[in-house]
Amino acid sequence: MSWQDRLSRMDPRERRLLTAFFGVLAAIVLIVVPIVTQRAVLLRQGENEQLRKVIDELSESHQTLLKADAQRQSIVARYMHASPPLSAFLDSQARQNGFEVPEIQDRPVVPHGKRFEERSTRMQLRKVDLGSLARFMESVERAQYPIVFTRLDIRKRLSETNSYDVEIIASAYDRKEAAKSDANSSSTGSTVASGTASSTQKVDLP
Repeated sequence: MSWQDRLSRMDPRERRLLTAFFGVLAAIVLIVVPIVTQRAVLLRQGENEQLRKVIDELSESHQTLLKADAQRQSIVARYMHASPPLSAFLDSQARQNGFEVPEIQDRPVVPHGKRFEERSTRMQLRKVDLGSLARFMESVERAQYPIVFTRLDIRKRLSETNSYDVEIIASAYDRKEAAKSDANSSSTGSTVASGTASSTQKVDLP
């Protein structure tokens, strides 16, 4: 039996109910489905936005890590070569920047843990202008040695223009790799000597 035959046999009330049912169903399709679809689209957009933020944060973190690694590599490179004797080095840099060092004094070496030690030198400068002092400090920095200025005391000379008395303490930090290598060599030599001694022991046969 076809749908047309079934509809023709229905009374008017059943037809009205069936028509109302299909009307509600059409309303659901036309209203609810777009709403659900729009909600799904908005949720997907929100997820995409969150993913985009995470990707941006990862990219920024990656750049930060690259900068930190570059700084670490730069610091490590400074320790690849031991700093020269500070007194001669600082005096040479001062002369190149146009002033003399009337007083310079090396201070005792200070160990820092098992791998580093600090050598420091105290300088007293007289009648130095700020431009020459800045160029001097910049030239020491450009030398790429692990040298830092741990003290800088500037006193203006009242009777002169752009003239200052300056006290500077510069420190160089050295890695004690040589001592470690010597210790390893000594340990290896002791092991070899011990092995040789044990292998040349005399054995009495019965």
